Amino acid sequence: MSQKVRINGVKHVGASVFLGVDHCGNPRWTRNPERIMVWLCDGWRARFNQRREQRPHNVPVKDEAGGIVDWVKEPLGGSNVAELLSDKEARLQCSWMAGIPAPILSSTDRIENTEWSAGLKRKKTIGGRVPGFKSRHRGLNFVCWRNKDKTGNAIFHKTGRKSGVVVITGMNPSQWRKSGEKLHWRIVIHVRVSQPIRPYTSVHIDWTHRSLVFVNMPLPLPRTGDGAIGLDRGCVHTLASSGGIFMDMPKPSKTELKRLKYLQCRMSRQDRVNEARGGRTAKFESKRRRRTLSEFNALNSRIIRRRNDWIERTTTRLARENILVALEDLDVQAMTRRPKPKPDPAKPGQYLHNGAKAKAGLNRSILSNNWSRLMKRLKDKMDANGGKLVIVPAAYTSQTCHKCGHVAKGNRDSQAVFRCVECGYQTNADVNAAMNILDRALDKTGGGTA
Repeated sequence: MSQKVRINGVKHVGASVFLGVDHCGNPRWTRNPERIMVWLCDGWRARFNQRREQRPHNVPVKDEAGGIVDWVKEPLGGSNVAELLSDKEARLQCSWMAGIPAPILSSTDRIENTEWSAGLKRKKTIGGRVPGFKSRHRGLNFVCWRNKDKTGNAIFHKTGRKSGVVVITGMNPSQWRKSGEKLHWRIVIHVRVSQPIRPYTSVHIDWTHRSLVFVNMPLPLPRTGDGAIGLDRGCVHTLASSGGIFMDMPKPSKTELKRLKYLQCRMSRQDRVNEARGGRTAKFESKRRRRTLSEFNALNSRIIRRRNDWIERTTTRLARENILVALEDLDVQAMTRRPKPKPDPAKPGQYLHNGAKAKAGLNRSILSNNWSRLMKRLKDKMDANGGKLVIVPAAYTSQTCHKCGHVAKGNRDSQAVFRCVECGYQTNADVNAAMNILDRALDKTGGGTA
């Protein structure tokens, strides 16, 4: 969520701002607020590009005839790019960045990482190039984290019914103090607001279009109940609750799966033909392959959007109805790790059958249910409305009898049937596991005090 407002003007208060040293070694200061805003945009963009040039990308290795023989990973800034310096070291090395506030420089870390991940996902799904550097010609902007300490930054103050100011503070380096002036300075950005500003985490200033965006904190979900629920994540049923309710993520239809498989086979044939004609370059320049990939990505994206919509609706309902939600601690990355092939001692050069094909099918089933995203969204929404998500150990939750507490591997008759060999208690295996998860969470929180 965000709120966009218009910038009516800027004002400088305090000491002159140190802009760096010119080519003759003379220090430069300014009190012009317009020049200071451009300087802040340049500093944020330079720090962003310093982080971006560390990103690896594939570079072709060519032979004498110009053909591609291999691909190697190389930093985006080139093979001779220097190691990334910390914000403090970057200020010491580059004098013109010495006075830029820390909340502005530090914001580049998370934003660059988010934009890089989004760019690679976009390239993989709809095509495109590797995300590049930020250019000054595409606009001047910067992001400043909000902090409310003694020298707070990006603090909003309301000055009228439809007006307010955002204050950004900074300090010149002590060795570059201008004679007769202090070190601290402030930039006061006057904005026009049409609605109350909700709690926010940062401000994004677009100096090219004279606008400012408040990045708001998530609004709390109005809770409709104070229940406690345990959830067991599975492959047959995405979620099984301790109350005996099954929640299943929508799966692709048979027609969609058949079309996806057909497009994959067609693209595989096109890859082999294009690689035989001109190698990897011809493969990516093929118009037919691009059309096939575009159709495949459109169909796959529809399936993903349907799944994500179900996750958002389900987690919202659970967060509204319950004050405590319990989940088991599952290491999805370790659970979906492929087994290493073992060589066959009787047949050199061949490998033993270790169930890799069956494990691949299980991995696809686990990953298609998106357990990690489901837990993350549930945690965000429980934190927003004051609830609590409790993570408990997963050991023996599916083999423990909820009624008598007896633990035995033989309690599981099948995937769906749980029958205790000690007391004869019988129920659905996933529901029994969900009730055990809830009991462990109540014990962990002291009887359900969330």
